[in-house]
Amino acid sequence: MNSKVLILGNPMDHEGGMVEFNRGLINSINQQGGGVVLQPVVIGSRMSLFYYPVLKKVLYLFYYCYDVINITIKLVFNKNIKIVQLNPSLIPIPILRDSVVGFIAKRLFQKKIVLVIHGWKDYFYAEIVNNRVFKRLFLALFNRSDIIYVLANEFKKKLILLGVDEDKIKITSTFFIKETITNLHLPKNDNYLVKYIYLGRISKLKGIDELVTALIEYNNHYRDFNCILIGHEDKPGVIEEYKKLIQDSGLSEKVLFAGRITGMDKFEMLSRADIFVFPSHTEGCPTSVIEALATGLFTISTNVGALNDIINETNGIKINTGNSAELLNAMCKVTENIDAIRSLRRTISAEAHKKYEVSIIADEFLRTYAELINN
Repeated sequence: MNSKVLILGNPMDHEGGMVEFNRGLINSINQQGGGVVLQPVVIGSRMSLFYYPVLKKVLYLFYYCYDVINITIKLVFNKNIKIVQLNPSLIPIPILRDSVVGFIAKRLFQKKIVLVIHGWKDYFYAEIVNNRVFKRLFLALFNRSDIIYVLANEFKKKLILLGVDEDKIKITSTFFIKETITNLHLPKNDNYLVKYIYLGRISKLKGIDELVTALIEYNNHYRDFNCILIGHEDKPGVIEEYKKLIQDSGLSEKVLFAGRITGMDKFEMLSRADIFVFPSHTEGCPTSVIEALATGLFTISTNVGALNDIINETNGIKINTGNSAELLNAMCKVTENIDAIRSLRRTISAEAHKKYEVSIIADEFLRTYAELINN
């Protein structure tokens, strides 16, 4: 009989990279039929409350208690559950949320714990370092886990500095699903229209302020361009504010907010662009960047999280966060070298397929599960 791994996280209809990661991992491993079945279990907020922050806070404790009881019942009655996989970000509430479940699963039911840290907030890491109580609670969760996955080498080094067992820490990444990638469109070098694209939440934390500022100034230097921004706003009214700023700057025909687009349509739009731009202030390992690279897009990104490991001189340019001038300079540089950058498309795509296709990441997790179950 198959061994089960409970995968904790937000509902599968929720927005966000963690849900996409869990969905891809579950589908890939369950389709293999390798003796391990991944079962998603809800813990946390519901998508229906995404745009209702006050109601979300009011109902959160109710949903959380319900979810913990549900998970505990599964652990009592399903003896095939061997592993519980926790999926917090390095943020207070997710860490506390998953610590309780980790304690129950490990101490009361002797289950193996896999901890996957998806997001990383430096401010909270600093609080852990400087607060003795936080540090003890943090280390209790991390050292109770059997395997810890992080999304960047930088994060591994910081955990080791805190006192987390180095032998438990592995580095993974987000991924793309190759079946969703359309055939690459290879723009002709005599096409002078430079096409930029962004994919992610429309939010200040994603660097949209800097991007809009850079686009307005860029228009003073180069006229033959467009930029499509794909994604939902982090709170109502944000996109309208940016649209007004774009309209007031006379860029309505060049800068388009396309909203949320998924699946083949998303990759079709990526494949028709030249440059992926991602000026986010803080990241783990953003799926959107992996998907852009898989589509062959040269990428301008900030130097945060796993982007320091992913972006190199062949596939992109890294800039500092919150710096529209650096972003503008990078955009000008790629424009001046657009023919050479377009010629790199197949190379960038092939390299991403070797590193970030879902089956590669799923195989690594499957090996980890097998080792934990057999030991």
